[in-house]
Amino acid sequence: MSARVPIGRRIEWLAAEHPDRVAVHAIGVRAPEDVTWRELDGRANHCAAVLSEGGLPDDPTVVVCLPNGLDHVVATLAAWKLGATVVPLDTRLPPDEAGRLTAAIGPARFVGDPAHTPPCPVVRPVEWAQGWRAAAPPPAGAVPRSATATGGTTGSPRIILRRRGWLFDERDPVSARDRALGLDTGQVQLVTTPLFHSGFGALYQGLAFGHTVVLTPRFMPSLVADAIERYRVNVLRLVPTMMKMLLLPGVGLGAKDLSSVRALHHGTAPCPDGVKRAWLDLLGPERVFESYSSLEQLGFVSIRGDEWLAHPGSVGRPEPGAVVVVDDDGAQAGPGVVGRLFFRSPDGRGPQYLVAGERLATWRDGYFSVGDLGSLDADGYLYVRGRAQEVINVGGTNVYPAEIESVLLSAPSVADACVVPQPHDLLGSVPHALVVPAEGFSVAVLDSYCRDRLSLHKVPVSYEAVAALPRTGTGKLRRTTA
Repeated sequence: MSARVPIGRRIEWLAAEHPDRVAVHAIGVRAPEDVTWRELDGRANHCAAVLSEGGLPDDPTVVVCLPNGLDHVVATLAAWKLGATVVPLDTRLPPDEAGRLTAAIGPARFVGDPAHTPPCPVVRPVEWAQGWRAAAPPPAGAVPRSATATGGTTGSPRIILRRRGWLFDERDPVSARDRALGLDTGQVQLVTTPLFHSGFGALYQGLAFGHTVVLTPRFMPSLVADAIERYRVNVLRLVPTMMKMLLLPGVGLGAKDLSSVRALHHGTAPCPDGVKRAWLDLLGPERVFESYSSLEQLGFVSIRGDEWLAHPGSVGRPEPGAVVVVDDDGAQAGPGVVGRLFFRSPDGRGPQYLVAGERLATWRDGYFSVGDLGSLDADGYLYVRGRAQEVINVGGTNVYPAEIESVLLSAPSVADACVVPQPHDLLGSVPHALVVPAEGFSVAVLDSYCRDRLSLHKVPVSYEAVAALPRTGTGKLRRTTA
């Protein structure tokens, strides 16, 4: 069995093996910039030297608060060359929130805008600029790692460590599970999701695999559609709102050559049935992969498009790990019964934290829940219904907003939608729909559309047209402000 090497060493090997091959195409609002493997490695070496000025502890932490772009890539690789734990932060966080997170992390290097006023040394991209050097400073000896910051459901800071360090098999970095998800070495990958969330793992795993990465500063439908064809993209990750926006007539995705795409990965939120089927038709079912997980990485569930067609609405079966559905009495629920989902990781361990916040609910030995609801069918396929705190009790019957939103989002006249509870004198609460209209929108037509597809108690009692919905950069709804 060959050794596992840090990602920094993989990048050095790729730079030596393919020095003049493009590693990153940075495209977007400005002129495209292409960076070769040799240039990328040298820039990261120089940045590592800047980060290490003044000395670093044996197990350093580097907070990277930069937008999608080459600076983010260089800073992250530089930190890993030093054996650091990288914590990416959203650049749109209010300064006070960014300050609280970095204060909770403790001693660290902060890479980004000093306006965030973090309580630690700040390094700005201008300090390493276009510098290049052949070799990186000696690493601190620690395994390169990463962690994800979240406020959690109570708002208390949590910094969740990625379970595995950024180590890869030096001969064949792609695992059997990766290959089952359409990944391989030397592919072209499009990254348009945020680098403080799902884009982070996709991009840096891709670089370790030797992918040529096409990186956009943010999601722009026409730019993404053009890039897939122009760069002959093999792999991309989208969230459902992006998938729906790419299908809008003005984008012209249907006229593009999509034959290069080998794997579309989507997740983070439920995908409307109509949107999912449209992409299955565009790419072919065997090229569309849906995944379900949590920041705590308790388990991983995925399903390929052809398997989804046999189990529509499912997110697949857990692999690795295990999942159980627990009812209100704390007992394991049977097939088809909706309850709280509890996951057990393959090693039976709970989440690993750089900074711990609120405790997760537990069930028996080694099962943890992040609060999601769902059910399992007789074959073990998982169906996710939403979060426990989002359930609307309509006259004693539980209604799941995610189910209604899936129908609303499948309507051609709806660009975006959210369902929230509305007080009702008789029933206690009823569903109320907030809708971002698209061409041809009509409340009467939309209500009829819902009545044809939902049970009567699930049909929204009222509809409200809004200009936009409060979504995070990852595509998730901020329901508390909706």
